[in-house]
Amino acid sequence: MANPMYGQNKADNSLDQLSDMQQGYKMSTAKSAWTAIPVAHGSTDIAAITQPAKTVIKDIIIVSDSILSSSGVSGDGMDVSIGTAAGGAQIMALCEILDDGGAAVHLQANSPLYLVENSHGQAANWAAPDTATSEATTGKLVAGLLDTAASREIHVRFDVIDADLGAAGNVKVIVNFLHLDSL
Repeated sequence: MANPMYGQNKADNSLDQLSDMQQGYKMSTAKSAWTAIPVAHGSTDIAAITQPAKTVIKDIIIVSDSILSSSGVSGDGMDVSIGTAAGGAQIMALCEILDDGGAAVHLQANSPLYLVENSHGQAANWAAPDTATSEATTGKLVAGLLDTAASREIHVRFDVIDADLGAAGNVKVIVNFLHLDSL
């Protein structure tokens, strides 16, 4: 049977709304613009993402438009932290997502890397092949700070540590929110 919601009669987001109603809850998404992660050692802040009031963070996803690579020197890599203020770590303490143990590691292009998935952190070495995420984000998340009663900003900071990256690119941060008032 044909789907009457599909085709010329389909509203912009009717299928998404129908899916939300069937699941019994409302979701929304916010994302940053593409932000260049330079090769040079240092910090890069992603423009703030607004978390709506009465929501909980369901997912925090990083996507790169090209392969980000560490230099291949032990101790090099890239950290990430998530806060409610610029440069802060109120939501997630500094966590090494590219951990160079003496061989270059990569964040693959156009492959989502979940820092938070279904409101939980990840175990060590959770990422896609060829990405050494030796630190667990689950131990870095601060209990009780994924949800908020009032709207707030989420700040993500990437830190290229020790030495320069072997290859750099642009990253985008995507955050999915579960609306608590719809539960």
